[in-house]
Amino acid sequence: MILSRGGPPASMRFLEAADPIALAALEHVLERDAQDVRKLLEWLPAAQTRRDRRAIIARARDLLAEIEFAIQRIAEVE
Repeated sequence: MILSRGGPPASMRFLEAADPIALAALEHVLERDAQDVRKLLEWLPAAQTRRDRRAIIARARDLLAEIEFAIQRIAEVE
């Protein structure tokens, strides 16, 4: 939805989502995974071994894939 600058906030919806429960769950996953990625990236510089760094990066990539999927599903549900 495109709104002018003086319009309502972007989070305000004019129409109900097709599946409000799925939408709420997807938004929760999106927020939780974003927080987890942020925490992993904070830990990355402190990782002492290459193996630990790779594990952190691999987990961050998995979470980013979940975030991408959630964003796609949110677009479909809205």
